[in-house]
Amino acid sequence: IAAVAMTAPPMDVPQIVAAGGFVALVVLVLGCTGLMERFNAVTPFGVVRGMQLGLGMLLCAKGWTLAVWTDGTKQSMRGLWGPDGMALGALALAFVLASAPPTTTTAVDVDGSAGIGADRTHTRARGGSNDARVALVLVAVGAVIAACRPGSLAALRPGPSMPFLTFPGLADAATGVLRAGLPQLPLTTLNSVVATCALAKDLFPDKQETGVTPTGVAVSVGAMNLCGLGLGVMPCCHGAGGLAAHYRFGARTGAATAFLGAGKLFLGVAFGGSLLTLLGKFPAPLLGVLLAAASAELIRAGLDL
Repeated sequence: IAAVAMTAPPMDVPQIVAAGGFVALVVLVLGCTGLMERFNAVTPFGVVRGMQLGLGMLLCAKGWTLAVWTDGTKQSMRGLWGPDGMALGALALAFVLASAPPTTTTAVDVDGSAGIGADRTHTRARGGSNDARVALVLVAVGAVIAACRPGSLAALRPGPSMPFLTFPGLADAATGVLRAGLPQLPLTTLNSVVATCALAKDLFPDKQETGVTPTGVAVSVGAMNLCGLGLGVMPCCHGAGGLAAHYRFGARTGAATAFLGAGKLFLGVAFGGSLLTLLGKFPAPLLGVLLAAASAELIRAGLDL
């Protein structure tokens, strides 16, 4: 939805709301009726792995673009030095690699049937940083650099940005659903539900009995988007990329996600939209390294056939 909304002609807020509401309602119905479980059961295992591998490679490519090029057109490379230089990205990458623990091997029982819940027998390479200090250090360094740039702190204003009610008309609803809602629906179903549950099974094999289910994830995605529908909230989901990033940088329990959410709520209430200026000055090379490092978990899972 976000990608379509930024292409010409750009979509306005009511159209984005309509697209997100359509996807949320369909996914919620699929979850409540149990149809998401059936869809998950017939999804070939190779399709899930392909989604994970493809998304991981896209994240890695995006990280490379952020770290090396000044914009998405790839026409101008970054300089070597400075707060946005490639040297900063290289140092950050070296820090991430040096902090990564040795890769170990874990055996997981599986069979050859379709569906992410199927049992399989595999030797799965496990690795990735379990030290949250890596991400915290890089984010802290980036925040300091952003805060030192002219105008970043001066733009901050105390207090939240008040939302306003947004309800699309028939024309906006039709445009939003046709341009972005329908194309987003298979992506949400596969990446936000099926692939996310598969990755959770890979990353937390000892919590399968109490782990996530397609029904639970589908209901959660649908409900949280419908709750913010009239306030113009940007559609969101439980993507496999986000789960991989959380795991890559130390998250092992739900407390990590709760802490992250509480921190975002605090910043939103404290500064509102004025925080966007500071966030926009975060060094792109550091962000690129974080994205590339997070993509490693998805690529590793996608290659495990």
